[in-house]
Amino acid sequence: MMQIKNGVTVNGCQQLKFKAVIPSVHQRKELLYAIEKTDADWIMLKLGDINTLPQLVGYIHRAGKKVMVHQDSIKGIARDKMGIQYMANCGVDCVITMKPLCVKYIKESGMMAAFGFFVIDSDACRTGLINIKEHQPDVVILMPGTIPEQLIREIKGETGVPIILGGLMTTSEQISKAIKIGVASVATSNLELWDQQA
Repeated sequence: MMQIKNGVTVNGCQQLKFKAVIPSVHQRKELLYAIEKTDADWIMLKLGDINTLPQLVGYIHRAGKKVMVHQDSIKGIARDKMGIQYMANCGVDCVITMKPLCVKYIKESGMMAAFGFFVIDSDACRTGLINIKEHQPDVVILMPGTIPEQLIREIKGETGVPIILGGLMTTSEQISKAIKIGVASVATSNLELWDQQA
């Protein structure tokens, strides 16, 4: 039986559900604010190191929230299969990777795999689509969040994978528009937007 951490199963595939905004935290004071002052269900963790990650993850879980960690943002953790397993041992719920081959390792470790890539031009978009279809991540993070709506629709339509936008999303209007076109969530470091609803 498939275990669903956050969502429902449709045709045997996990369909993730997110609130409109995922707080992206870079400092401890931001983490404290996200935990105590928002009703966010996920927190994107971009601080800590190999020694502090277990405590930070535990702190977030005790608050009833889930944590996604960017593979490249935690100091001292190798960007390989062993590093991924270490994050799984720490209780991380979702790992964000820019490396398509790591998607498999993340999923095999029992975590959700978020594949992130920068949509800088049409070639990057085509390569991203190929990687998504081949490696089948649980969620895709597109950066920057201000990419054209047409590209967002194209990627979502061709892959069917939930999309999170990240980077340069600074206004409530941007977030509302993104949700209206079918984006699952928006990750932002702007504290003023962390409690915004769809």
